[in-house]
Amino acid sequence: MEKEIKEPVKHYTNEADTFRTKVFGIQDGLIGIGSIAIGAAGFSQEPLLVVITGLIATIGQAFSMGIGEYISTRVRMQVIQNEIKKEKYEIDNFPEKERDELIGFYIKKGLSREESEKIADIFMKNKETVLREMMLNELKITPEEFENPVKLGFLMSLYLIIGGLLPLIPFIISLFIRIPFYTSLLSSMAIMLASLGIFGSMATKYTGLSKLRGAIEQIGTGLIALIGSYVAGLLLAHFITIPPGLGY
Repeated sequence: MEKEIKEPVKHYTNEADTFRTKVFGIQDGLIGIGSIAIGAAGFSQEPLLVVITGLIATIGQAFSMGIGEYISTRVRMQVIQNEIKKEKYEIDNFPEKERDELIGFYIKKGLSREESEKIADIFMKNKETVLREMMLNELKITPEEFENPVKLGFLMSLYLIIGGLLPLIPFIISLFIRIPFYTSLLSSMAIMLASLGIFGSMATKYTGLSKLRGAIEQIGTGLIALIGSYVAGLLLAHFITIPPGLGY
């Protein structure tokens, strides 16, 4: 019997910010903008209206979500940098206090006081080492986990645009080729759900879920949003009539 070869576990925490942004962007495009387009399809069986509504939503969301991601990440980094500045001040001006804090950290981890004091004394010889220990044990952060705000804002917009355009493809094609409206509608929903399933399956590399569960969770949430939006569009069509002069 062959001995099973065990491979070392690979961690992806250093990619967490980038991965979160991509997930949020593609989901917001597929589900958020896709739902708006499907809602418009429920309101009117006019492909041009669906395409225009979807494109406007895509452009607006790309700007708002991209800028929002940039601002939120930038503010988060500023808060952390301010806390690091405070720690540097304490290390320079209150070294004994910092030493006591280090000793406390190591005792909580199970080391004896004597061992903790020895480690703290060694670390106190290097201010950068002390700062890093304080970031890990007190602030609960590492500098490597933060991505460039500009990069994250761009990724958010890019993935949102990709996710937003995918559901519109069948309706855009129907503007040039004669395709039954419901064929475009069903094709659009199929593209959205398939894309969510593929992306959900790929995301299991980071989440640790099974590929099937990852796909089903994405498809399930997307299906709820699409059906709800389409029904809402149908209901609105019964109560709102577009005046002839404002027709499309």
